Amino acid sequence: LAAAWRYAQRTGRTLAIDWRGSCYLDHPFANAFPVFFEPIQHIAGVRVVCDDKINQLSLPGPFFPPWWNKPSIECVYRPDEQIFRERDELSELFQTEEDSAANTVVCDACLMWRCDQDAERQIFRSIKPRSEIQARIDAIHQEHFKGHSIIGVHV
Repeated sequence: LAAAWRYAQRTGRTLAIDWRGSCYLDHPFANAFPVFFEPIQHIAGVRVVCDDKINQLSLPGPFFPPWWNKPSIECVYRPDEQIFRERDELSELFQTEEDSAANTVVCDACLMWRCDQDAERQIFRSIKPRSEIQARIDAIHQEHFKGHSIIGVHV
C-alpha cells in the first residue's frame, strides 16, 4: 500500500485500494479495506477510493503491467512466476521515478520493502482500524502486554 501510495503521490494519480478476494473474508466481492479500516478519502493529498464504490469502478486501460491487458478469461489464473514478474516490473517503474503511459497501474504483487520509510509512516499515520477492531487490539494489549515493552505485534 505504501509503495502504491508513494507512486500515486508522485504522479498525481488517484489511489484505489481494492482488496477484494481477500483470504480474510468469506465474501469474495467484499473489499477488505473498509472492513478493517475506517473510511478515508485522502492520504496526505492523494485522493483515495477504498469503499464499496470500488465495485462500480471501471478502471480505464491500457494497464501496467501489460499482463492486465489480457481478456478477463485469461486472467483467472496467475502463476507465481507472473506475480514475481509483475513485482519486478512495478519495482523498476517505481524506482525510475517516471510515470507510466498506462492509464491504470495495477499493484497486485507484494511490494514490501520497495518504498521509503516515510511512505510507510505516512500510511500508518493515516489509516486507522475500525473501532471494534481497535477495541479488540486494546483488549489483547491489556490482557497480554500491559506493563511490558513491546517491539511489535501482528494481530
